[in-house]
Amino acid sequence: MTRLAIVLLVALVAIVSTRAYVVSRVTARVTEALARNETYAGTFDDVDVSLLRLSYTIENLRLVKRNGLIPVPFVSAPRVEYSVAWWPFLRGRPHGTTVFTNPTLNLVDGPSPELRQGPLGLDWRDAMRRLFPAKVNRIEIHGGELHLRNFHTKPEVDVYVDDVDIEVSNLTWQDGHVGEGVVLLRGSGVPMKHGTVRADFRLYPATPHPSFDCTWAVRDAELADWKSLLEAYVGLDAAAHTRIDIALRARNGELQGYARPVLRDVRTASVPEELAASNVLESLRDGLIGGMAALLEAPRGREISARIPISGTTADPEGDYWAAVRSLLANAFLESGD
Repeated sequence: MTRLAIVLLVALVAIVSTRAYVVSRVTARVTEALARNETYAGTFDDVDVSLLRLSYTIENLRLVKRNGLIPVPFVSAPRVEYSVAWWPFLRGRPHGTTVFTNPTLNLVDGPSPELRQGPLGLDWRDAMRRLFPAKVNRIEIHGGELHLRNFHTKPEVDVYVDDVDIEVSNLTWQDGHVGEGVVLLRGSGVPMKHGTVRADFRLYPATPHPSFDCTWAVRDAELADWKSLLEAYVGLDAAAHTRIDIALRARNGELQGYARPVLRDVRTASVPEELAASNVLESLRDGLIGGMAALLEAPRGREISARIPISGTTADPEGDYWAAVRSLLANAFLESGD
């Protein structure tokens, strides 16, 4: 055997051995990180490592609520890839990019905290740091789905946005410290197979309370597609072409902004009294029914619009955001009927 052949053989054995060692270490790290989550149990099928690309891939990642009362996973992602750029790595200041391919996120509402699932009340920065050893500077989501579900209403709620693409840049997770700067988030998706939704966020992580600026724009959506949500939470049955603009600004724990929905070509609208009574506070019921009556009286083709002020506090990150969703929906249609 020539000297060159021996060198190549030794190099091959070293590469294979190194890769096997890295795979075992990464698998152990991911397993440990998922086990530390007290609310959600995490599983995955396999880990693949590319030494050339300084990357590893988690296959079929799933997070399921540990109490077993939610029939759908909180997160399911067929492929999660984490990669580190070579130049910062060689300079001793590595940072990476995490890419989620075709993930599904299920937000679930219910009559009690045990029957709900969502992102609040958990330290996701700590979870990301444990899953990915170097600083994560960028997160990408491609071809995702976001569902809002409630299995305890009549009708059951399942509304969603699919074809979700999100890019988050200038993140600063490292050693548990949040650095200064502005985190940028841009996203788009298709709500219930019709229209588009686009979002732009600027988040300021170095502030003591959540601070951000954001805008949302929904275009060419069909209100009828959201029938289960509107019937369950507002008692509304309507069909219309819809566009919505939302702008929010949070500083020092105070949230201010507005939503501007526009309904065009309103075709049907009704408020079953039993739904309105069971899902909306009695003190709001008369106003809600009056607002829906205004929709019923609107001529076909007419645009109905409103500017709905939004205000509140972000000081309590563990607040009941489901209550906020219900309140916002009721408030939106009350105000739009005035």
